Formats: sequence, C-alpha cells, structure tokens
Amino acid sequence: MLGSSHRADGGASSPLKLLTMLMLGAAMACLMFWSAFVQAPAAGADRPTIPVLSPDVLSAGEVYRGAFTPDGAAPDVRYVANSGMLVTVSGRRFLIDAPIRDGISPYATSSAAERALLENARAPYDRVDAILITHWHEDHFDADAIAAHLRRRAAILISSPEVVDRVRSAAPELPASRLRAVLPPYGRSELVNDAGVPVHALRIRHNPARRLPEQHLGFLIGGSSPVLHVGDADPAADNFALLAPLPRIDLAFLPFWYVTGEANRTVVSHAIRPKRIVAMHVPPKDAAAVASQVAASGMAATVASTPATSLSLPR
Repeated sequence: MLGSSHRADGGASSPLKLLTMLMLGAAMACLMFWSAFVQAPAAGADRPTIPVLSPDVLSAGEVYRGAFTPDGAAPDVRYVANSGMLVTVSGRRFLIDAPIRDGISPYATSSAAERALLENARAPYDRVDAILITHWHEDHFDADAIAAHLRRRAAILISSPEVVDRVRSAAPELPASRLRAVLPPYGRSELVNDAGVPVHALRIRHNPARRLPEQHLGFLIGGSSPVLHVGDADPAADNFALLAPLPRIDLAFLPFWYVTGEANRTVVSHAIRPKRIVAMHVPPKDAAAVASQVAASGMAATVASTPATSLSLPR
C-alpha cells in the first residue's frame, strides 16, 4: 500500500516540495491575520478621519495643509494683524495676540469684515483651541473682542493674571476652567498642557515703553520643533536666557526691529537661535521699507505686512 508521503509512481516526495507547501500555508495564515486584526480597526474603534472641506471653510488667502499636522511638521500661519497670528501646531490652532479692535496707531488692525469673523468664531477662526495673549496693550489685546470669541467657541485663554481678570470682567459667565492665568517669576517658564500640546509661558520683560506692562509673557508652543512668540519683549540677551534648556526653536515671531537692527540680530543669532523668523509689528505705511531692510539682513525671515493672509515661510 502506498503511503501519503509517496507519489503515484512509487517515488518518495521531495522534502523541498513539502517545505514549500508549509511556507505557503504559513504566508496565507499571516495574510488572513493582518486583514482581520491589523489592517482593519476593531468594531467600534475610532478611525482616523480626513476632514472634508466645503468651499466656505477656507477664506481667501488661507492655505490649508491639514488639521492633523504631526509634531515637527511645518506650522501653518495666518497673519491676523500687527502681532496677531493664527498658528496651527501639531494639529492645534492657537490665536496669538488677537483679536484686537482699535489697536494703536500706526500699527495694523483687522478690517470690519475680518473682525466679524474673529469675534464670531467663523472660518478660519472657528476651530481655535487656545488664545494666547502676551500683554494688555491695545495693539495686542482687547478684552471685549476676546470675550466675544470665547462666547462662541469653547477655546481656552492663556495669559497673565491682569489680562485674564479683564476678560473675566468682560464675560463673567465664562467658566473659570477656560481662563488660565499664569505668571512665572522673571526669567523662568511655566509649562501649560491645557491646550493639547505643550505651551511654555515665558516671563520675559517688555521693551522699555511709556506704559510698561509689568506682566508680559512670551509663548513657546509645541514639543520637538516649537514656535516662539515674544510679544513686545526687550531684545536683550539676558531676556532670553530662559530659552537655553528648552527645545530648539523652529519658527520665531519677532518684532521687525529684531531683524533690521544689527545689535538685535546678534541677540537673535546667539540667544534665540530660531531656524526661521516671521517679522511682525510692521506699520502698514512702512511695509515696503521694512521688507527691503529684512531682505538685506541676510536672515531667513518673512515679513507679515498684509493682514488676513497666510504666510509663506522660509524653508
């Protein structure tokens, strides 16, 4: 009687053939396991979604690069006005030093139409996760404008106690959990995780001014490739010594005089050390002259001069 291990002609079956058949069977089993348990999520599990945008979601001039930007990817930036920025970092949207209303001449303010979008939390300001305010000067902050936005969008406010108190007075109905007051000692930073990505509130002093705000903050947003906003910080090396132990800055929002002044450029190169710069706080009437000076500086900087537009960042 012929056993199952023999061919019909009476010869022994090749061991190589048996090994090949076993390997094919194992491969098929692995493929079935992949399809059932790895490739397809379990029933009821959350699935990553790709946002589908209708034409009215993005306003003119804004470039959408995705709501799920991984940490370390290039941030999306929309210039609001003066020092105001809408920045997407690691999928979270931050509105910095905006919205404002009357501002301070000669610095830029938002048009009436753009202000309506900001205060009513309409696109592209409808998905803001946190509002960050560096100080109370009118070209960086307006309590009523911020209160209007917070009434329509469940974002949080992160700022100094005096800024938070003014917003609380303008909108006493807002939950205290959404008004985050922070004020580390001078030259120190405090980590705030309420916004979904790390935010370091930096206690840095304001540039010398007639109405000097004692409570002035900068913000370092993100993890491995963070974004820095300095507000109106004094461009002095000791003011930025607190950055030394923190992650290397990818993109810094700096007043334009940090780039156009030779002594200030030294501070930027040695104390701040950003890979890229957005030069802000530009008076509209001086925009062309500032752009020319920035171009001559040799620094990798983009000038924010036209409110309500997205910025093309240097690589």
